[in-house]
Formats: sequence, structure tokens, C-alpha cells
Amino acid sequence: MGWAAFFLAGIAYWANVISRVGLRFPLYPLFVAPTLYFLIRGLRRRCRNDFIWAGIALGIGLHGYSAIRILPFVVVIGVGLYLLHVQSRGNRKEALAGLLILALAAFVLFLPLFRYILSDPEMFGYRAFSRLGTSERQLPGPAILIFLQNLWRAEVMPFVDNGNIWVHSIPYRPALDVISAVLYFIGSLTVLVRYIRNRRWEDVFLLVSVPLLMLPSILSLAFPEENPSLNRTGGAIVPVFILAAIGFEAIIQSIRQRVPGRGGKAFAAGLVIVLGFTSMSSNYDLVFRQYKQQFLSGAWNSSDMGRVIRGFSESVGSPDTAHVVPYPYWVDTRLVGINAGYPLTDYAMWSSSFPDTFQETRAQLFILNPADTDSLTSLQTYYPKGKLTIFDSPREGKDFLIYFVPAQVP
Repeated sequence: MGWAAFFLAGIAYWANVISRVGLRFPLYPLFVAPTLYFLIRGLRRRCRNDFIWAGIALGIGLHGYSAIRILPFVVVIGVGLYLLHVQSRGNRKEALAGLLILALAAFVLFLPLFRYILSDPEMFGYRAFSRLGTSERQLPGPAILIFLQNLWRAEVMPFVDNGNIWVHSIPYRPALDVISAVLYFIGSLTVLVRYIRNRRWEDVFLLVSVPLLMLPSILSLAFPEENPSLNRTGGAIVPVFILAAIGFEAIIQSIRQRVPGRGGKAFAAGLVIVLGFTSMSSNYDLVFRQYKQQFLSGAWNSSDMGRVIRGFSESVGSPDTAHVVPYPYWVDTRLVGINAGYPLTDYAMWSSSFPDTFQETRAQLFILNPADTDSLTSLQTYYPKGKLTIFDSPREGKDFLIYFVPAQVP
């Protein structure tokens, strides 16, 4: 079952897309996995060291993607569910002590960020509270109604719609491929039935951890159009694919029970190969064809701009005298620096700062949006000897202007 979860998550469109964006999104599921693993193992084995390891994973993880700040609440709910079930009988004090140990270990590693909270609490919570509250805009309806609608949309995200954010998803398609979605559904039903029969706390915790880890997306009450999203629900990758693996194992075991002998083993092995290959093919197409084409058509070609600046700095100019003039809804000037090979440089140069370049005697390079005629006119006025060229991109609508200013002769 563990290998099945490992395989299904490893090839999944959901996990791979949020990783390929290159931002901090995968840090959420990365630290959810060890935190919950050691928490559950600690409660099962009554082992102090497991709680310490869970606290270490949680404390480090809190320095990553902000969505993981929901994880401490998930941990507390997990311990609470354990205490409410008969499996905790005779171990409730030890469980609470383990939770305290976990919290202390996490807090020690959280101290640098805690220090920042004390100095600037508004900035620390700004992103989360701007989505949850009314600091940016009023709620578009009753809070409880928006919450329930968001909860439903997040719950059906694996089967229906993973949101409309093209940067880290294919808009309006399910978060799971067909095979994984079916396995997740079967696994969820299997665990639900198992809980009804046996009343084991791990089963109910596994089921409720999915919506709990999706809360960073669900709680976008002021901006419900941002829910669901693959990045803010990323922590749910862990229980979702464990449930899918449980569904997979349930199917295989059912076949082997109903078709005994070599025939059953051969049929089960064949089904594993067919399901695995089908899922791999589907996810490969989603990530490396559909998502790639969509991303390239939507993203600005910061790599082309980076190559232009790199060539300029290695020939007649310097990396310090290249600039990108910002324009609304255009390229991220920080990405240009990364692609140019200067990752610590933000190449933004607003038109209002053009006069600051008058004293520069070295050659200069300005990259502009073709629609930014005002900035171009200013440059041509300030530097009449400059040379204007157009970068002709192979992708429609991705051209940009290059204004070269030769070195000034003393």
C-alpha cells in the first residue's frame, strides 16, 4: 500500500505541476507527510521520540509555504480524535504529554519566525487574513454560505474542477486523473466502512485530514474565486494518495480472493500494469503537453529577456546597466534577473527613474513592453542616439522592445 501511494503521488499531475512552478508550494506536502507520520506512530507506539520528530518536521515546515500554518490545528485535531476513541484508553495522559513535547520541539525551531511575528505581526498574517477577512474587500455574501460552498468545491476538486489559476494548474479540470480519482473514491468508501465497523481513530483522522489540509484554500472567503487551488490544498496530497492506495489495495485483494490460484495472481498483476501505465500516460500528457502548452502561451518570456541581458553584459555592456521597464500585467522583473544568471538582481527601472541614468557613461540597455509608448518616447527624448530594435518572439504576443544606448564618450 505504501509503494502504491508512493507511485501514484510520484506520477500525479497535481504534485508535479505545483513543483514545476518553481515556487515554495511543494514545501507544504513535504512537511505534512513526516509530521503526520510521526504523530500517528507516536500515538500508536507511545514513543516520545516520535513526538520529537513530528515537532521537528512541523517547526521546520512552518518556515516554508504559508498554507502549512493550518498544520498545527490538524495535529491538535488528530490528538483530539485519538482521545475520543477507545484506543486511547489508559494512554490519554501520555498522549497529551506527547502533544506538549511536539509543540515544544516545533516552537524551538519556529523561534526565528516567531521573532518576526513580534516585530511585524500585520505583515506575517497579511496574506491569510486578506483572504479570510475584509482587509482588501468585503465578503461577497454571508460568511457561512461562502465557507460551505468553498468546502464543497474543494472536496470535489479531485473529480470535477481544480480552479482557474493557469500558473499552477490546467483550469477547470479535475485535480486527479481518472484512474487515481476512481481509486481515491474507492479508498475513501473503504476507510469509511472500516471506521463504521471498527471505530479506529486513524480511519476517521485520515478522512477528515483531507478537508482540514484544504482549509487554506477553503478559507478564502473574501476571494472565493481563488478556491479551489492546487497550491493551497497541496498538503492534502498526502492523505488523498494514501486513500487512493487503499482503494488500489482493496481492488487487488478483492480480485485475489474471488479468483484464487495462479489465475487470480496473473489477473491482478495484469491489472496493476494496465492501471499503472494508463495513469502514467494520462499524467504525462497533462504535465508535459497540456500544462506546458498552456503555461507557455500565458507566461511572459522572461528567459528571452534574460538571454538578451546576458549577451549584452558579456559583450558591450554590464549587468548593472541593463534595465526592464515595468508595465501592468507584464513580466516579473525578478525572473529576468534569474534567467540572466544574476538571481539577486531585480532589473526593474521605472520611467520616473530614467533621469538617474544620465550620469552613466557605460552602454545601457532598456527592455520595454511594445504598448509602453510613453516610456519609449521618454527614452528617445533623453537618449536620441539610442537604437530601437524589436525582439521577434516565436510565440504570438510575446515580442518586446530593446532600446540600446551606446557608451558615452568623455
